[in-house]
Amino acid sequence: MKRFFSTLAFIIPLSFFSIAQEGNSNSDNSKANTITSIKAIDTLFSYADTADIPAKNTKSTGFILSQVINKAQRYAFDLSELNLQLSEYLDTTEMSENLPVINHLAKRIKSKTEEDSPYLSHRYIVGMENLVNTAGDLNKSYRKKIQERVDILSEIGTRLSTIKSDSLFAMTLRDTTLVPAINSELRTLKKSLATVDSLYLTQEILTARFQARVSENSVVFLALQQFLNQNKKRLDRKYWTKEINYLWEPINYPNVTNLSTVINESLEFNIQLMSSYAEMTWHIFLICSIILVLVYLKIRSTISEIGNQKDFASLILDRVKYFKRHTFSSTLLILLPVFLIIFTKPPLIFISILSFSMVVASSFLVKEQFGEYFNKLWFIFIIPYLLLALSNLNWKVVYQERWYVFLSTLLFIGMGVFVLKHAIAQKKEHYTFLKYLAIFMIAIEGFAFFANIMGRFNLSKTYSVTGAILFYRGIGLYLFVNVFLEAIYLFIENSKTESDGFTSYFDFQDLQKRMKGFLYVFAAAIWAYGVIWHLGYFDDFYKWISNFLLQDRTLGDTVFQFGSILLFITILYVSTFLANNIAYFASVKDQKNASSRKQRLGSSVLLIRLAVLFVGFLLGMTASKIPFDKIAIVLGALSVGIGFGLQTIINNLVSGIILAFERPIQIGDEIQVGTTSGTVKEVGIRASKIQGYDGSEIVMPNGDLLSQSLINWTLSDKKRRVELIIGVGYGSDMNLVKSVLEEVLTNERILKTPHPNVYMQTFNDSSVDFRVLFWVESMDIWIDVRAEVMSAIFEKFAENNIEIPFPKRDLYLKSVPSNWQEKVSKPGEDISPKMLDSGSEENSTDENKKSSED
Repeated sequence: MKRFFSTLAFIIPLSFFSIAQEGNSNSDNSKANTITSIKAIDTLFSYADTADIPAKNTKSTGFILSQVINKAQRYAFDLSELNLQLSEYLDTTEMSENLPVINHLAKRIKSKTEEDSPYLSHRYIVGMENLVNTAGDLNKSYRKKIQERVDILSEIGTRLSTIKSDSLFAMTLRDTTLVPAINSELRTLKKSLATVDSLYLTQEILTARFQARVSENSVVFLALQQFLNQNKKRLDRKYWTKEINYLWEPINYPNVTNLSTVINESLEFNIQLMSSYAEMTWHIFLICSIILVLVYLKIRSTISEIGNQKDFASLILDRVKYFKRHTFSSTLLILLPVFLIIFTKPPLIFISILSFSMVVASSFLVKEQFGEYFNKLWFIFIIPYLLLALSNLNWKVVYQERWYVFLSTLLFIGMGVFVLKHAIAQKKEHYTFLKYLAIFMIAIEGFAFFANIMGRFNLSKTYSVTGAILFYRGIGLYLFVNVFLEAIYLFIENSKTESDGFTSYFDFQDLQKRMKGFLYVFAAAIWAYGVIWHLGYFDDFYKWISNFLLQDRTLGDTVFQFGSILLFITILYVSTFLANNIAYFASVKDQKNASSRKQRLGSSVLLIRLAVLFVGFLLGMTASKIPFDKIAIVLGALSVGIGFGLQTIINNLVSGIILAFERPIQIGDEIQVGTTSGTVKEVGIRASKIQGYDGSEIVMPNGDLLSQSLINWTLSDKKRRVELIIGVGYGSDMNLVKSVLEEVLTNERILKTPHPNVYMQTFNDSSVDFRVLFWVESMDIWIDVRAEVMSAIFEKFAENNIEIPFPKRDLYLKSVPSNWQEKVSKPGEDISPKMLDSGSEENSTDENKKSSED
């Protein structure tokens, strides 16, 4: 910095001096000055032999020195920036550890596959492909990272070449004592350039070395994938063909492999594959382990809090079938299906470990869900399941397993028959699921049985293993849905202890219905994926569905893809799902704030729903690459339809938007439209739902809410005025009547402000009517309070002998039938028709006796 200021101190006076000299000189001296300036730059600087000497110019010495300093400062800044970029070294620690492992793994797989080529199975190839893809993806990530660094270094090298080619770095002051600051700055700049250039060269060599190693791995993986694909195609061609003799024929396969040797070799190889996969995905293992521990601790603490704080803890915990006794198993069962998705392209051994873990976790819960009989079947057949799953881990084809596979197939067919009979005898919902799962196992094991008989060993073993594993996994996934819902129930019940948690207002049954469908779809998707994967059709299915969805289709002049349409529909479905659930949770929150209209979202939820749907529509359009001009054409066609047949729908839609902005009604308001009255339950896009006071749900178009007279009893507050018309006889003491009515209106549930009033209203034909007016605090109690007031008025009138007139009628008989008999009854005598009939019978009997005596 001192050099810089000293240079400026020299340059500024020199520049002013040069300018003054040029201003005062005449044309005769200009030529002499030009010659002097040229001589000056030649005198000040010398150049290296290889430097590009700039053309001589006619600028002054001060101007040239100023240019040199400015250029030096700019290059100093550029070199500092480049040095900063180069200081960010390529992170090679992880690559140094994993690249040799990846290379060794690829070569190990290649040698092992070539060695076992005569004994390869479809499961072997699929497992190897998954492992190769996982390692290949990791290698691709390293290659991408290295390529990004190569691009940065390439840009740095270009800038360095530009800087080094400048003649500034070839300039040296002839006389270092003339301007020492400039000479020092030039030396410092050259040192910085040498440092950056050296650092750049080091980085370039390091990056090139790792780039070569990654490229070597890429070549190995490419060759390995081609080799596996060739063997897979060969096995696919042989998959449905006869491999060995029919079951009734003599054995035609050589006994060249020892089963115990194959099991030991497969175990050793599986351990190596699992270790390699764990090393490459250790961070995912760590995250999943932490999630498992945290979820388990959270559920344990939730159960403990419910037991210690809730008033109805025993009632709540009695409804919990799984977590109360088997907390860890239930927690593990919740997370295992998620782990099946998180781990991408795992080896077969890891899938088998997760499947067996699900079986073990389900074993503690099966009895609670399906009863004692199915629990016995579950544990009886779990040993054949385990042996069959272990045999599936053998990488080599061992035909000596034929009879064991045959026996296992028969056992699981028998298990399916027992489960089917038991499920048919039961009438509960979950036994229906069990029935269909048993039919699936019987069908697939039956196919494996006949395939084994017909000499298709690999086909038989694949289907037999798939039937057993997917039956047990299906039970585990069904339990997963129920356990997940039970966990939600526990969290909701625990949240009711928090006064500020609106989840205490959740209708759990409604929430359960909403989530049950989604969870069943999720579980069914995982189960279907397992079926396709274990049968070995996943890659073919994936390629077929990809080609079907991504292939270009032509309709007229329009080119489209089914995948774009599916994506558009999926985004719209998700948007609709979100919009509906936002409305649901908003209504739940409004129930918490039912007493405060200002704190409720109310009809504003409609705007949120419309915004979510609109954003979803735009995202769907963008993601599916549907041109907006096509939509404009559709909207133009719709405008014609609106003009003719959709006026009412558009009117209701616009009315709903107006209701959302003006907010004349909100969810929870008590309204009356025409003859319809009730509580607003939902303000929809086209129509609103009103729950009548008789429990009926009325769907009213939004247009009717705006076009008709709307009475909102709770727009400002929930107070309501009650009006009664009480009639008394003309002979009553009117002052007494008024005082009695005013006394009744001192009820505690009647508001004192506004003051209740009693007015003499009307002189009717048979009564004098009094008008009674009073206010109650809430719409919710006005009917109860009115009933109390009317009962009190009736009792008080009776106490004070105040007559409540009622209509009377006088009946005049002009003539009486001749067969009627007049009888005067005594006080308290029964004059019912029955007694009269019995009396007439007695009279007739007496007369008959009398006549007989005569």
